[in-house]
Amino acid sequence: MKTFYRYPELAIVMLVAAAVLFAGCTSDTSANPGSQAVPAPTTGTGTVPGSATLPYGVSLTVPADWTREDVLTSDVRDYGARTIRIAQFTSPVTIPGDAASRNTLSVDLDQNPGGDFEVYFNQATLALEQSYKTQLDSHSIVKSSTLQIAGFKSYEVDFQTSEVKGSYIFTSTDKGMYIFAFRGPSKPTTIQALQMEIVGIYKSIAITPSDK
Repeated sequence: MKTFYRYPELAIVMLVAAAVLFAGCTSDTSANPGSQAVPAPTTGTGTVPGSATLPYGVSLTVPADWTREDVLTSDVRDYGARTIRIAQFTSPVTIPGDAASRNTLSVDLDQNPGGDFEVYFNQATLALEQSYKTQLDSHSIVKSSTLQIAGFKSYEVDFQTSEVKGSYIFTSTDKGMYIFAFRGPSKPTTIQALQMEIVGIYKSIAITPSDK
């Protein structure tokens, strides 16, 4: 049975959220032929020692055993917007011997999101529905909520299907929309590992919007 959570500020979103998303986030479109490299500074790939400072004014703290890749490409994502993927973080395997049991955090920036945050978020949920419509099932769970990230108003979509567990956080700033997308396979051990980390990570986020 589907479970829905309603929030007054997201009345429009929740009309569509019941049908949305959920279904399994197996990948986004960041590797498709339309991907464009973004000229911006990089700091390489490797083990993150806790606090990470990223391009475009973002810093956050992730577990020390997660690895970091500064992607810096522009592409259309699974939520329908063309964004710069600033970085991606990947956990170790959560189930020994299961290479697919990794959680990820993608950090994206949409520099031209338009002026209406609610409309943007609503369109993002509709785009996610289209991205994963073949994977929708009767056991999907959808939750939308509001929160503050680094002092900025943010909307979150939480979802779980038979294949994927994820949380997408959209944070509106005067320099664009930052999207923090947590994803992982829908396996109990992997979900538990993600839930143990996600709140600490998003509470650590600081944003000082800049040109690079």
